[in-house]
Amino acid sequence: MIIPRILADGDSIGVTAPSFGVTDPTDVARFDNAVLRLGERGHPVIMTPDVFTADETGRSASAEVRVEELNSLLADPDVGYIVSAKGGDYQFEMLPLMDWGLLEDNPKWIQGYSDNTTLLFKITAEHDIATIYGGNFGDYGMYPWHDSILANIELVEGRRTVQRSFPYHEVGFADRITGLEGIREEEPTVWRSDCGDCSFKGRLIGGCMDVLEWFHRKGTADPSGFVSRYSGEGIVWYMETYDMDGDRIRTMLDGMADDGWFDGATGFVFGRPLFYQGPDYMDTVCDALSRFDVPKVFDADVGHKAPRMTFVNGAVTTFDVRDGACTMTTEFH
Repeated sequence: MIIPRILADGDSIGVTAPSFGVTDPTDVARFDNAVLRLGERGHPVIMTPDVFTADETGRSASAEVRVEELNSLLADPDVGYIVSAKGGDYQFEMLPLMDWGLLEDNPKWIQGYSDNTTLLFKITAEHDIATIYGGNFGDYGMYPWHDSILANIELVEGRRTVQRSFPYHEVGFADRITGLEGIREEEPTVWRSDCGDCSFKGRLIGGCMDVLEWFHRKGTADPSGFVSRYSGEGIVWYMETYDMDGDRIRTMLDGMADDGWFDGATGFVFGRPLFYQGPDYMDTVCDALSRFDVPKVFDADVGHKAPRMTFVNGAVTTFDVRDGACTMTTEFH
C-alpha cells in the first residue's frame, strides 16, 4: 500500500470540484473562512478555476476540464493534500479520462465523501494508494471547529493516529444563515453491533453504498486485487448510504459476497443512513451478511450525518467498540 507523505508545515492544500461546484453564498462564505483558518495553520489553499461554478445539470465543468483541474493539483509539487469541494452525481464521467499514471507518480492525500467514493475507491482498490473518506472542503469553514475537523487535519499532518467517536450527531440537513455554522448535536450517538462489545482489525476499504452498488452492478470497479493482496491480514469494510432502500441494499450485499468482494473480511462498519426506507436497517444488513461470522457495527461516525471520523482507505485500522462508543486506531504502513 502506498501511503502519501504527511502534510508538512507550509504545504499547500488543493481544492477541486470533481462533480458539483459551490455557488450558494453561504457555502462561498464557508469556503472563505476555511481558506483563512487553514492559512493560519500554515497551509495555503489553491483552488482550481471551477470550484465556484455549476451548470444546470449539476456539473462544475465538463469531465475533461474536471480531470485537467485534478491533474493540475497532482502535478503541483507544493500541494500535499487535495480535498473535494462537494459531492454530486457525475464524478463517474471522469473515470475513462483519468491519467492513472500521473496519480501513481504523484501519490497525494485525496479526500471527500459521498459521490467522491467514485475516485477514492478506484484509487485505493485498484491502484493501491491510500485515500481519505472524510469531510469535503467546506467542513473546514465552520467556526469554531468541531473536534472531528481538528482530528481530520491532525491525521493528515501526521500528528494523530487515534480517533474517538462523538457523543452526538446530526439527523439531517438544515439551512445555513452565515455559512459558518458548526455541527448540530441533535441526537445521542450509540454505536451498535450484532455481537456486543468487540474489537477487530484489518485494511480499511469502502465508501458510499450508492456508488459501490453502481460499481458492482456495472462492473466498473474491480477490488479483486485489493482482496487478494490483503485478505490474509484481514479487511474491514465500511459503508454508508445516501438514499437506498432495504431491497437494494440486500441485493447489493448478496451480490458482492457471491463475487468475492468480502473475502477475508474481519469486520463491517456501517454509518448512519440518511434517507433509508425499509425494514430495520441493522436487521436487513445482518441478514444479508449472515454468512460472515465477524462483527457488524452500526451507527458509526462516517457518512452523510455528521460528525465524521476520518476513515483512511488502505490503512490498517483497529476498531474497539465498547459501551456504545468506538476508539479507532489508524496505522500508516
